[in-house]
Amino acid sequence: MKTIRILGFWICLTLGVALGALAQRTPQPVDTSAPTAVFSAARAMDDVRAMAQRPHPTGSVDIVRVRDHLLTRIGELGLEVSVRPGEGFRPYSDDGRSLGVAAVQNVVGVLPGQDRELPAVLVMSHYDSVHNSPGAADDALGAAAALEIARALKAGPTPARDVIFLFTDAEEAGLLGADAFFARDPTAQRVGVVLNMEARGDAGRAAMFQTGPENGALLALMAREAKGPSANSLASTVYERMPNDTDFTHSVKAGLPGLNFALIDNQLAYHTPLSTPERLDQGSLQHMGDQVLPITRAVADGQSLPARSPNAIYSDVLGFFLISYSTAVGWGLLGLAAVMIGFVSWRALSGGATSPLDIVRGVAGAILLLLASALVLHLLGRLLNVGDGQKLYDLLGRFDLLLLGAGALGVGTGLLVVTAQARGARRIWPSLAALVLGGACSLVGGFDPVGLGLGAAVGVLCWAALGSRVGVLGVWIGGLVTLLLAALAAQILAPGATVMLVWPLLIAALGATLAMALGGTRDRRVALAMTLAMAVLATLTIAQLTAWGGWTFAGIGLMEPAVLALFVLLATPALVPITFDFAESRWGWRGVVLLGVAGLGLVITAAIPNASADRPNLTEAHHIADPSTGKAWRVSSMPELDAWTRQVLVADGGVNLKKQALEPFHAEPIWMAQTRAVPVTPPVLTAERSGDRLIVRVIPGPGTEVLTLKIRATTGLHDPRLNGRPITLTSQPDAWSTVTYHAPDPNGVTLSFTSEATGRVEAAVVEMRDGWPAEAQPPAPKPPELMAVGMSDKTAVIAHARLAW
Repeated sequence: MKTIRILGFWICLTLGVALGALAQRTPQPVDTSAPTAVFSAARAMDDVRAMAQRPHPTGSVDIVRVRDHLLTRIGELGLEVSVRPGEGFRPYSDDGRSLGVAAVQNVVGVLPGQDRELPAVLVMSHYDSVHNSPGAADDALGAAAALEIARALKAGPTPARDVIFLFTDAEEAGLLGADAFFARDPTAQRVGVVLNMEARGDAGRAAMFQTGPENGALLALMAREAKGPSANSLASTVYERMPNDTDFTHSVKAGLPGLNFALIDNQLAYHTPLSTPERLDQGSLQHMGDQVLPITRAVADGQSLPARSPNAIYSDVLGFFLISYSTAVGWGLLGLAAVMIGFVSWRALSGGATSPLDIVRGVAGAILLLLASALVLHLLGRLLNVGDGQKLYDLLGRFDLLLLGAGALGVGTGLLVVTAQARGARRIWPSLAALVLGGACSLVGGFDPVGLGLGAAVGVLCWAALGSRVGVLGVWIGGLVTLLLAALAAQILAPGATVMLVWPLLIAALGATLAMALGGTRDRRVALAMTLAMAVLATLTIAQLTAWGGWTFAGIGLMEPAVLALFVLLATPALVPITFDFAESRWGWRGVVLLGVAGLGLVITAAIPNASADRPNLTEAHHIADPSTGKAWRVSSMPELDAWTRQVLVADGGVNLKKQALEPFHAEPIWMAQTRAVPVTPPVLTAERSGDRLIVRVIPGPGTEVLTLKIRATTGLHDPRLNGRPITLTSQPDAWSTVTYHAPDPNGVTLSFTSEATGRVEAAVVEMRDGWPAEAQPPAPKPPELMAVGMSDKTAVIAHARLAW
């Protein structure tokens, strides 16, 4: 029996991680022979392939091709189809001096319902991509899924209400198509529920990671209808506090209920040339449809929309089903956990199995475990130093190794703390080690107050938690009490965050209650059954935490690996009863070393640069021409230059390669080499006054995808208007104000202000066109271990204008 308990930690850990990984698998894609009412990824892939042939950013020639494909397909499906031209706006800076704008062409298809006066269901995706990425996942996947959903709905009975399919333009430029729709399109007034489909990777399960307001009834509907649901309310709670946005942001601002879905695995392909139909996980597309189609159908067929009700607490359980409950139920679950923990504490204390001091030390140990794991993983993040795109993509290419390595280091640190308490380790050496690790966080990336603070806190907690042996019940109950207090705080401050706290707490509290109620038996069969029950509970807990932790790490772990420390703490109460015998044994320290060495080995392997065709490095190089000065440059925004990019910059007569600024467009130095000037058609930029209005006008050159117009005046400029429309754009004397216009009208863009009686103004514009100049020497082909990102392989053309009055 003792041997079983000693090995139990490793068995449960291995099985739990394996089950959690299996739960994250995508379903098999359904082929084209599936019934017409069923979502088929194979059918949808035809549209992905058609749209994601090449990059198709807003303003490009290829976005016209994609738009025409959508219009054709929507027409073939028999939906009402239209193009909604408009303008979308978004501040590009916090000070109001930079504004993003696009002339958007949103595409709308409507499946008419039986009662067209009822509020409609809106199924939303975007059809533009970033520059230099075919966008198979982001968001050809979403657009193709929407077309397949429309086909499946059309094949069935007429829904009770309209279903509107919105394909937005200029999402990548700042959600500009969504702004145009929700702020100025009359159709938006008919919308009752929004379902949005997005991607931040090209693999993995499609998670519902954000909801609209008052989501209780809508989550209950999702729990009933979605196949293989993936969602949890902690992710939604955290996402709401992050700076990330999707088109769904505008529906939330409009107060509309809804659900936002995305896949985020294999982010190496995100916004890169790797995002091709061939690399897209068709199971991810199937999983998106398996959730969104039945939800759309249920909402569309209902005689009334899901009632607005208080936000729910929810989570999928290993991808099989979704639990969703109210905040009141959440309080009830916490109460149940508190009763069980109270019973366990009373039995343990009254029977002399533990002492109040041991429980206090157990609480201190649980907090120590959390902060020590956070310290180790935070130091890992500092050493990885993900400060630029290239380092990020190096790690994304080996994400699974990094996740396993970070997980092993976190679990190893947790086992270290439990072993130290079980064996009564001395305090001085752990506390000194904590201070050293905290200080080491400042060795890379400059002074790190977070690392120093964690080091100091861990050092202090070593004196509270260590120094004498703590029994298994003290550690166990201490961990339960710590989780209970954390869950109570979360229930008060952010109820949605409790889902990841309450269920591990309830499972561990249930195990402790069974142990205290049935413990002490001399019947070996009962003892064996209890051990197996504890192992099953621990394994299920580890499996669910693995699923949650893997998804969370994919979202924010590369920027802050310490997020895994929370999952180490959550696993502890369930693992303690089957870990303690191992921690007490002579193998305890060896297990810590094994996990530490394995974790470091995996992390080091993941961090070693090793570019290949499957995991290429990033590159960026483009041509800048200023015909007014007769100068041209080849430039790169990369922090460091690889051999190919360096050769591209100095080719075609390039000289004086160095980092320098190019005001007013590149205030921060970039790599530049002056190159041979070749003929390019410049934009026409003029500045003039009419009455008290200053008028700056740009007529873009041929093939312009986006232009950036900068204005700097010596006096105040007021009442800004863009193409006659009032806009929000702050102007300060002798400071540049910026308008970035995507897909500008070939007839021109006009920016005007009310100006003071006298003054001077400088205006400058740079516009981006696809490809290198026709008469420039083309770059050598890129080696397979490099991929172009950003504005690579484009031509920027500059023009200037000045006016004094």
